[in-house]
Amino acid sequence: MSSVRKALLHSSISQYGARLISLATTMVVARLLTPDEIGIFAIASAIVMILNEFKLLGAADYLIRERELTEKKIRQALGLTILISWGLGCAIAISAKAVALFYGIQKVETLFYILSINFFLSPFISIPIALVNRRFDFKLVLFVNFVGALTSLAATVILIRLDYGSYALAWAVVLKTVAEFMVVCLAAGSERYWRPTLSGIKQIAIFGAYNSASNLLKRGVKILPDLIIGKMGTAAQVGLFSRGLGFVDFLAVTLFMGVSPVVLPYLSEVRRDQGDILAAYTRAVSMLTGMVWPVMMVASIASLPTIRIFFGPQWDAAAPVASFMGIWLILRTTHNLSNNLLVAIDRERLMMIKEGILLLVAFILIFQSFPYGLNAVAFSFIILGLIEIVLTSCLLKRAVGLRFGRFFIELIPSMIISVCCGVTTWVISLIVPFSTVEVWKPVGTIALVMPLIWIFSVFISKHPLRTELRSILWRCIPHKSKTENGGKKT
Repeated sequence: MSSVRKALLHSSISQYGARLISLATTMVVARLLTPDEIGIFAIASAIVMILNEFKLLGAADYLIRERELTEKKIRQALGLTILISWGLGCAIAISAKAVALFYGIQKVETLFYILSINFFLSPFISIPIALVNRRFDFKLVLFVNFVGALTSLAATVILIRLDYGSYALAWAVVLKTVAEFMVVCLAAGSERYWRPTLSGIKQIAIFGAYNSASNLLKRGVKILPDLIIGKMGTAAQVGLFSRGLGFVDFLAVTLFMGVSPVVLPYLSEVRRDQGDILAAYTRAVSMLTGMVWPVMMVASIASLPTIRIFFGPQWDAAAPVASFMGIWLILRTTHNLSNNLLVAIDRERLMMIKEGILLLVAFILIFQSFPYGLNAVAFSFIILGLIEIVLTSCLLKRAVGLRFGRFFIELIPSMIISVCCGVTTWVISLIVPFSTVEVWKPVGTIALVMPLIWIFSVFISKHPLRTELRSILWRCIPHKSKTENGGKKT
C-alpha cells in the first residue's frame, strides 16, 4: 500500500503542478487572444484531439494491465503504436485543406499541418511512460510533465507576442511534445525500446481498438459542442462555450489527474492479487467524489466572479455555461473511474458500448438544444449526466455485481460535503455580491473560507478522507520522543 501512496503523491505533485502552469497559460491566452482566434484553434484542435485517442491504440494501457510482461510484448506495443500514430499524422496533414474548406476557415489548414507533427513523436514517449506507470514509479512522469508544461507556457507567451495568433497555440503544443521527448530520451530511469516489431500484434490491436474507441467516444462528448456549434453557429460562440466548459473541466481534471494515472495500475494489481476489486472501486470513487463534487458545487455557484478574475469581463457570457457544466461534471464524476474498472477486468467491449450510447445521446441533445442558445446546450448536459449514472450503474451491476443501494450509500458523505460547501458559497454571495466589479473580494473570501468548511465537513460526515487528513496532520505536528525530557526509561 505504501507504493500506491508514494505513487499518488508523485502523481499528484506532477499533475497539479502541470495544471497550475497550464492555468497560467490559459489566463495569458484569454487576455492576449480574441474569442474568435481561440475559437478557430478550438475547432482545429477538437478534430485533431479525436484522432489523438487512436494514436496509441491502447498500447500503454495494455502494458499496464498485462499480467506477464516481456520485451517482445513491449516491442509489439511500440510497433503497433508507430504504425497507427504515424499513419494518423499523415492523414491529418493530407486532410488539412478539405477540413479548412468544410469550415470555411483558411487558418485551420495550417493548424492541421502544425498539429500533425506530434503524432510522429508520441510512440517514443508513451511506451516508456507506460512502463514506469506500471511499477508505480511516477518520479519520471513528474519531471516530464513539469518540463512540458513550462515549455508550453514559455512558447505560448513568446509566440503570441510575436503575433503568431492562433498558430502560437499549435506551435506551443508541438514544442511541449519535443521537450517531453528529450526528457524521456535523457532520463536515466526510463526504459527505451527502439526496435519495434509488427509480428503478433493482433492481441494488442484488439484490446487497443476497444480501448481507443472508448476513449475517443468519451472525449467526444466534450469535443462535440465545439464541432456542432462551429458548424451551426460562429467561432465566437465556440470560444464562449469552450471557455465555460474549459473552466470547470480544468478544475475537475486537475483534481482527477492526480489520481487518474494510479487508478488502472492499482485496480489491475488488486485483480492480479485476487482482491475485492468492487470494494477497491467503490472506495476510489468515494475518495474522488469527496474532492471533486465540492469544488464543482462551488464553481457552479461562483462561476461569474471566478471567470472574471481568471479571464476578464469579456468572458461574462461564459459564466452561465460554466454553472450548468459544473453540475454535469458532478454527475459524471460518479462513475468517472468505471472505464478503468472495466479495463482491469477485461470488459473493454462493454466500455465501448457505454461510451457509444452516451455520445449518441449527447449529439441529439446538443443538436436539438442549440437553436435555443448556448445556455440551453449547457443545460442539456445535465440530462446527459443523469442518463450516464443510470446506464453505467446498470452495466457495472452486470459486469461486477454492483449493488446500487450499497454503492450510493457510500457516496452520502461526499453529498454532505458538497451541500455544506454549496450553502456556504451561497451565503458568501449574499454578503459579498458576485456581480461586484471588485471580483477579488468574493473570490478571496471563498478561497479563505472554503478549505476550512471542506475539512470540517469531511470530519462531520465521517468521510473516508478524514483518515488521510489525520495522517497528514499527524506528520505535520512535531512530536516529542519517548525519552525526551525524562532521559532513558528504566
